[in-house]
Amino acid sequence: MSLESYVTELMKNPDPQGTDRFFCAFLSGLEKIYLSQAEKKQRKAAASARSAGVPVISAGNITAGGTGKTPCILSLCEMLLADGYHPAVISRGYRSGMEKEGGIVSDGHSILAGQKEAGDEPFMMALKRPEVPILVGKDRFASAERAKKLGADILLLDDGFQYWTMKRDRDFVLIDCTNPFGYGRGLPRGLLREPMKALSRADLFILTKSDQADEDRKKEIRKTLAQYAPGVPVISSCHSVDKVVPYEKWEQRIHEGADVKGQKALLLSGIGNPKAFEKTCIEAGLEPVGSLSFDDHHGYTAEDLHRAETLAADKGADLIVSTEKDAVKMLRLPQAKKLSVPLYILEITMTFPEGLSILKKQWENL
Repeated sequence: MSLESYVTELMKNPDPQGTDRFFCAFLSGLEKIYLSQAEKKQRKAAASARSAGVPVISAGNITAGGTGKTPCILSLCEMLLADGYHPAVISRGYRSGMEKEGGIVSDGHSILAGQKEAGDEPFMMALKRPEVPILVGKDRFASAERAKKLGADILLLDDGFQYWTMKRDRDFVLIDCTNPFGYGRGLPRGLLREPMKALSRADLFILTKSDQADEDRKKEIRKTLAQYAPGVPVISSCHSVDKVVPYEKWEQRIHEGADVKGQKALLLSGIGNPKAFEKTCIEAGLEPVGSLSFDDHHGYTAEDLHRAETLAADKGADLIVSTEKDAVKMLRLPQAKKLSVPLYILEITMTFPEGLSILKKQWENL
């Protein structure tokens, strides 16, 4: 078990014992320091926040890990385009080659950077929304200027809730129904990136993976949100299966789904929430028989694919299923097309079973 996995397991444990108890006490001390510093940084940055010169909608969260920001950004792109806007996405490009200096992943016509230069999510967004400029870099203001030169009249700030130096017109905060408030503790004891009172800055809450939580759970989440941000609207969303595509077709950007219902599958992922991925695979009609999970943002190697192939064969799997975020990191591996147990990619989309009209009203008159 990696250190990251071990700490994640400790986060879930409200009453650790033995040596775990002492380590958790150490993490709790770091938590107090972290949350205090986060609050100070937010106040200082907000006091000198600047405008980007065009409307900005931020899609972010209050917890670390996967809450569904990328599917949300992609859905927002589609809706804004349909309403006549010319959106661009500006992202940090975490662990990407262009993170420090910044750059254009896609200009809205052509993809200009590879996965390593762009980063996992930005590159995937460029593949999924080729008509939308995608830009990365730590300096989001520099990215905003580039985006405006490309014709953008509205910016989608990816993972922007903690980018306090840029003024935004709307703050959308995504709340994962499967773990809404990061075990109720701040980093590194829990997953909160800021104190809970930071929720008061939100203009809209989007409950993600709402189909994976029962009604009582969702009522409790709404009650907590109302406590910290009274009057702020709350809508629901789901990660719905779009299609399951053979890797060879996905690589060629041929998004033709295959009938995989009833097929036994090995699940291969390196994402923030592998449990949610498993549930979505079951919704697609697959029968998971095993899994191989890596830490978030894992860089795949030929050896990883061989491990997955061997495990899939041992488990009697008919196929291996992975996410699009993982697939973009396999593009440079020729082995991905030659596995004895074929690789398939699960494509998902974010849908809004309730509150879609509330969402669309957010950018009226911006």
